[in-house]
Amino acid sequence: MKIDVFGAILIDQCIDDKGETTESIGGSGLNIARGLHLLGHDVQYISNIGNDVYKDTVFKTLELSSFPTQSITIRQGKTGLFISQNNQMKSVERGVNALPLTLDTGLLRNECAIITTEIHESSLEKILSFNWKNIFLDIGPRPQILDNLSLPQNCVTIGNVEENKIKTSQIVKLGPKGANWNDIKVPGSNMPLPYTVGAGDLFDTILIDNILKGKSKKTALSSAVEHAEKGCYIKNTFKLEGLI
Repeated sequence: MKIDVFGAILIDQCIDDKGETTESIGGSGLNIARGLHLLGHDVQYISNIGNDVYKDTVFKTLELSSFPTQSITIRQGKTGLFISQNNQMKSVERGVNALPLTLDTGLLRNECAIITTEIHESSLEKILSFNWKNIFLDIGPRPQILDNLSLPQNCVTIGNVEENKIKTSQIVKLGPKGANWNDIKVPGSNMPLPYTVGAGDLFDTILIDNILKGKSKKTALSSAVEHAEKGCYIKNTFKLEGLI
């Protein structure tokens, strides 16, 4: 199935307890798109990137894995920045992710859309109005921008516990307690997890992969919980690469 993913490109700067910083490519939308690409799906990623020092590094890294970059628009401004310290988000600079996406409806493939609220509100509204066979909307990281939007009936919404307090979603990621899909409940290990940043993106990737392959909701949810917990033992925010 052809999958169009709409989200952010961020540079993840992770500061450990020794004060040392590591940099990698991230953004929830990009992590999900890269994961589904690695799992063999036909992915198109629609996003913005700044015309700055990070641009060439991002494109080179993505092209090394044959990830399609033709729908990434270079904008005048800064590439987004996500900073975490000791596995906790410290700050986010949205950069050119705060600008509308370049949406050429002639290039959208009307099969499956995966959307995060990392993108501009006007772009989100346009994407949701398009005729998709399947829509998955992760309500993070800005669920509040959905307040005035009408979601299509075939839109599956996903969020974590904190996001769900702002906007109710069908699928709720509960961290080490597992996850729920309406009345379907899958328990987690209930154990402390060391590196949780990026685990929610891995959860989405595995869940969507299973659903698109025709697996049941319970099977998809169980697999997503299992892989997300395993991913919490990998420091990198793009966790699927360490599991396959």
